[in-house]
Amino acid sequence: MKKTLIILGIIIGVLVLAVGIYYLDAYLKQPTEQEIEEAREQIEKGFQTPEKDMPEDQKLDLIEFFPDGMLEFQLQEVIHAMSHQKVKADQKWGVHMITKERIERLLEIAEMNKEKYEWGQIYIDILSRWVEGDFSKAVEDHNAIWELQGGNVGIAYDLLSPVEEKAYLDYYFKKQ
Repeated sequence: MKKTLIILGIIIGVLVLAVGIYYLDAYLKQPTEQEIEEAREQIEKGFQTPEKDMPEDQKLDLIEFFPDGMLEFQLQEVIHAMSHQKVKADQKWGVHMITKERIERLLEIAEMNKEKYEWGQIYIDILSRWVEGDFSKAVEDHNAIWELQGGNVGIAYDLLSPVEEKAYLDYYFKKQ
């Protein structure tokens, strides 16, 4: 009986220690206010960067890359891929950097083709918020497009924090 109590005490002690280490590690990994603010500033700077000032390997000819006659599924793919910069999802397929100028061009296309696109108003609603820098509904925006595309894996479930978004941008768009 005494042996069982000693073993049980050791097991409980190890579990308490493991849980304590886990929570201490999570606490120590929390970004500081300065790191959060620096990440926000970098994201905003990237959002405002004109195409002509983008690094050569990231520069797009917006008229060529996003033509007036862009097909609806192509617009969906770009919006969907852009939303990945803002949302958490277990799987993400497609990457497009978000900039104000790119969103303005996509909004222009969506408005130009509103009657031709089956879901034109959805794109206009999403892009109208985004062009103003409002990504507060990016999870819903991602999932709306994801559903239109017949998505079955990779549903978005939360917004990325500024630090997580900066890490995403660094991973996909910084020169290695």
